[in-house]
Amino acid sequence: MSNSFRSLTAALFHGRFGLKTMAMFVLVLCLALQISLSRAEELRTAESVRALKTEQAPKTLRVRLRGVVTFFDEQLYSRFIQDDTAGIYLQASNNTPALFPGQLVEIEGVTSPGEYAPVVLVDHVQVLGEAPLPPPKPVNYEQLATGIEDSQFVEVTGIVRSVRPLEKTPYFMIEIVTGGGRLLVYAKSLPVKKVEELPDSTVRVRGVCSTQFNHQRQLFAIRLMVPRPDDFTIEAPADNHPFTAAAHPIGSLLQFAPQKSYGHRVKLVGAVIYFDPGTALFLQENNHGVEIQTEENVPLALGDRVEALGFVGQGDYTPWLQDAVYRKISSGQALAPLPLTTDGALKGDHDCQLIQVTGRLIDRTQHANEEFLILQESNVIFQASLKQTDGRDNFIRLANGSRVAVTGVCRIEPGKWEAGENWRAKSFSILLRSPDDVVLLQAPSWWTLKKMLWIAGVFAAATLAAFGWIAVLRRQVAERTRELEIQIQRRQLAERRREIEQERARVAHDLHDDLGSRLTEVNMLASLARSSITSATEKDNYLTELRETARQMVTSLDEIVWAVNPRNDTIASLSSYFGSYAQRLLDLAGIACGLDIAEDLPERSLGTKFRQEVFLAFKEALNNIIRHAGATQVWLRISVRAGNLVVEVADNGRGFTLLAQTTGGDGLANMRERLKSLAGGCEVVANTPNGTIVRFTAPLPESIL
Repeated sequence: MSNSFRSLTAALFHGRFGLKTMAMFVLVLCLALQISLSRAEELRTAESVRALKTEQAPKTLRVRLRGVVTFFDEQLYSRFIQDDTAGIYLQASNNTPALFPGQLVEIEGVTSPGEYAPVVLVDHVQVLGEAPLPPPKPVNYEQLATGIEDSQFVEVTGIVRSVRPLEKTPYFMIEIVTGGGRLLVYAKSLPVKKVEELPDSTVRVRGVCSTQFNHQRQLFAIRLMVPRPDDFTIEAPADNHPFTAAAHPIGSLLQFAPQKSYGHRVKLVGAVIYFDPGTALFLQENNHGVEIQTEENVPLALGDRVEALGFVGQGDYTPWLQDAVYRKISSGQALAPLPLTTDGALKGDHDCQLIQVTGRLIDRTQHANEEFLILQESNVIFQASLKQTDGRDNFIRLANGSRVAVTGVCRIEPGKWEAGENWRAKSFSILLRSPDDVVLLQAPSWWTLKKMLWIAGVFAAATLAAFGWIAVLRRQVAERTRELEIQIQRRQLAERRREIEQERARVAHDLHDDLGSRLTEVNMLASLARSSITSATEKDNYLTELRETARQMVTSLDEIVWAVNPRNDTIASLSSYFGSYAQRLLDLAGIACGLDIAEDLPERSLGTKFRQEVFLAFKEALNNIIRHAGATQVWLRISVRAGNLVVEVADNGRGFTLLAQTTGGDGLANMRERLKSLAGGCEVVANTPNGTIVRFTAPLPESIL
């Protein structure tokens, strides 16, 4: 506590200030304590966040960090800052701005366990200015492999193995070897003019260590994210003309040579004995072979002389060349294979060389796009494999038991190594180049007495079984045919009865709903007209209404009779009735009616339901014109287009707006529902300069039962 604070406190307690001043002092003191406690709960350094255990980080502790942006790129999901204690990964939110290396920022957020190490979920970012990046920490591969350097700004030195652009980003992906391990470097710019000049260079890289991990939070790869061009420099450039270097003998790879170093690329020369574009290349020279791993796919032919540049690595048994490039020197004849016994192959002296071995085919199998032949010679079982290029079974002609000669590249599986001449490899396999590498020497013996007797017995049994089965099938087919005929007749009869009952019910429903209500109305009007208390004027009105109701009943009865009459089930009949009905109804309303009925209407049958639903929709459209359109002329057009019956009713009235329909006006909805029941549609073109067009479209039925 400071002297001034002590003096102020003493003055308060000695009564030098009033009660109001004392209350203000207590309030300020409480606020200061609250701010102090809240700051004490916040994590203020990156190291304190990294120190959290996995079970602590999900508690979302508040974080306030001030540090320098060391790398930030949303395309690579990489966002890092580093303060005086450590570096940390930022998990951005939607409002996180784009940042740049060298910016001094203050980050507010909460902790999260992350997917590998604790991270900060960002709530707010404030850019304070610029600051130099922290000095990089020199590390070796062993330190990086522990994962402890995750998110830290580090520095490594290594030899470049390969360079390739990272798809859909401005970055290059550079693979380097350092301290016995491999890691990937992501950089936007390279310290060379041409990409091919970088491999085999010794480089110094400064960047943020970004680990790759699996779903069990386990590290499996390491990346360095380079923030600036000058963070990627060349310590020792590669040879500008590497192919001019002297070639190493293939057999000298990884042999004892105290005056030589194999950290850099070496050059090998040999003849091609196997080539898988973009994957592997095998060369052979002076009874020595080597596997060359390469991503290049420049075409090569067997026998071509090739020089290859690559990095020597320890294979399973024989050294190989990794991350290699090659170029063709000249064409040549394919090498002849070295004939070997299985025991000679197992000695291990001919790994990666072209050999020929004979054996008896035990079985054939396939895995993914690779075919395998399982072979046996004496007591040794080995396999030969061939990559498929066209999906065909290249060895379908070979039967098990065939004796074949296979030619290809020998691959040794060493198993347990022991010194001495008596050692033999665990097994070996043959890499085939084409189906022609397998030659049939002897087909398996097939025609034996045992097989002949077995086949004769099977044939006799199959013949007897076939005759018996044919007889049973004939009887079953005849019985089933009779049953199906009876079932079909019953179904047809039941279907016809069901249709008749449905039609009767529909007609009864129409008669009851339409004519029944109108008959009741006729009875009421007649009673009123005969009443003694009804005046003469009222009687005339009732008789007029009675005559109009009778006319409507005749029209409704005519509509029902027309719908059920099978003689009216053609399109021509429907068109004729529609035209006469429209002219009769519109003449009564004082509206002119024009007809445009196509002359090429097809001869198709229309069911009762189809005709009635279309007619009721058509009738509703005419009623709407008479009641609402104020039209003086109506055009009726009927045609058949693309298998659909099309009926158009157009008027020259005032039109209307679909959105302005009055509540309860369901005529348009009724028309659409009727056409929908026929799998058709109702289209209304309203509020046009020339009135309204109502178009009904319904697919013609295929047939009528």
